[in-house]
Amino acid sequence: MPNDVSPGLFKLVRENAEAIAELRKSIAELKPIVEENSRAIAELKERSEDNLRAIAELRKSISELRERSEDNLKAIAELRISISELRKSIAELRPVVEESSRAVEKLRASLEAERDIRRGEVGRLEGRIIEVELIGGLRDWCSAHGLHVERLPREPYRVDAIVEGVALKALIEIAKTGSEADIEQLVGAVDVYRRLRGEEPNALVLYIYAERPSEELVKECSEHGIIVENSPKRIAKKLAELDEAMRGG
Repeated sequence: MPNDVSPGLFKLVRENAEAIAELRKSIAELKPIVEENSRAIAELKERSEDNLRAIAELRKSISELRERSEDNLKAIAELRISISELRKSIAELRPVVEESSRAVEKLRASLEAERDIRRGEVGRLEGRIIEVELIGGLRDWCSAHGLHVERLPREPYRVDAIVEGVALKALIEIAKTGSEADIEQLVGAVDVYRRLRGEEPNALVLYIYAERPSEELVKECSEHGIIVENSPKRIAKKLAELDEAMRGG
């Protein structure tokens, strides 16, 4: 050791040399870590850019979907308006159609009455007049429940009318007091209507207008699943309830 260098200074230089060596070693160790971090940062940056592009595309898609949804909502609103207007038109048309049906029935009854007069069948004429009036009254009560009444020609249908609802198709036979023959007429008319219209009647009604149906008649009708009544109001109510039950209400 030179005489002019103090031991303390020599020790400091040596410590610095050791510290520098350790720093170099640490830097050498940190270099691959920094490089790895740089690569990771570059990858993250690339992914971020991809994510930004994907987000931009998603925003564009959302914007397009929003526009389409708004168009769909407008179309639905217009469709609802159209349906509402159609229902209103149908509601306005129904009284006209029913009035036309009444006029046709009256005309048909008049023609049939004229024919009966020529044949001298006064009793049959009176029956047809009563029948037209009874069907008209039944139609008014049924219409209040949303049911439609169509008068049927006796030939070939063998019954007087049919009442239709959403699911209901009820054949109607009008009789003064009701008898076994009227019941047979109703039961046999099912096959006739099915053959002529291609539809299945699902209810039968015997409308008695001269008096209350007897217990015997009610019992016999019940055995054949026939509704027997002398009130058009009660007939309309029962058929409306049956129609509601048949359509799952």
